[in-house]
Amino acid sequence: MTPTSADLLQQWLQDLERKGRSVHTLAAYRRGLQHFIEWNKRVYDAEFDPAATIPRDVRDWKSYQQTVEKAAPATINQRLVALSRFFSWATSKGLAKDDPTVEVGSLRLPARQPKGLSDKDLRKLLRAAKAGGNLRDYAMIELLAGTGLRVGELLSLRVGDITLGERSGTVTVRQGKHGNFRTVPLTLDVRKALEAYLQNRSGDNDPEAALWTGMHGDLSHRSSVLRILDKYTQQAGIDAIGPHALRHTFATRYLNANPGDLRGLAALLGHSSLNTVMVYTEPNLGDLAERMERIDRTGRSNR
Repeated sequence: MTPTSADLLQQWLQDLERKGRSVHTLAAYRRGLQHFIEWNKRVYDAEFDPAATIPRDVRDWKSYQQTVEKAAPATINQRLVALSRFFSWATSKGLAKDDPTVEVGSLRLPARQPKGLSDKDLRKLLRAAKAGGNLRDYAMIELLAGTGLRVGELLSLRVGDITLGERSGTVTVRQGKHGNFRTVPLTLDVRKALEAYLQNRSGDNDPEAALWTGMHGDLSHRSSVLRILDKYTQQAGIDAIGPHALRHTFATRYLNANPGDLRGLAALLGHSSLNTVMVYTEPNLGDLAERMERIDRTGRSNR
């Protein structure tokens, strides 16, 4: 018996699940393929057949999303990825002879700067944490905002990874992303916050002891940091953020103070490629509007 579109969808997703794909990925793939199946049924008034699908179908479906649905480019690209993954599977199973998605490219997305905090909101957050009186929370937020550490790197820190001197200090990330090692200098404000925390920290100050501790032991889960940030963003009266927003905040502030120093920023953030930090140099719409205004001002001044 020929499998129905629902059968095919279920078989494909089960195969992906066995290969360890995440729940979120499976849900996105399900939505993408279902969208194509429903469109296919409306157009041809027939059951979806992978073997009968041609590249023109994929192009027409893509065009329909752009012109009729007016779907966001990111949504269209996500659906195209799902369809491409499905046909890769379908051809491997002999359900289709060719992959009709190969000739259909994704939409080019506008470069988007990662979202961080404005200087004003960062000050509000730090003031709220300082006023809260919890030295650990304040030191943690100062360290995230002042170094751009990833949350996993933050939680992996040991007491001995912090070096504090009278005029300088560093934090050592022993195993960052891809196993990379790096040492990041600490500013005065970060050093002061860490020094106060370490002097009053409960528990073992052995260099190998976990840096961050709580009432129930060492902090090791991202959720702990999220709860801390949620608490102080509410008190500060600003939008909720995750720890990665403080990484973006650090990167943006660093480049504002050191324009063009992508190599330095990449080293501090633990990136091996400059392409990864190029995103922080992309102008936003406000920047472009201001640059357009400069054209007119320059033209008027030359008359």
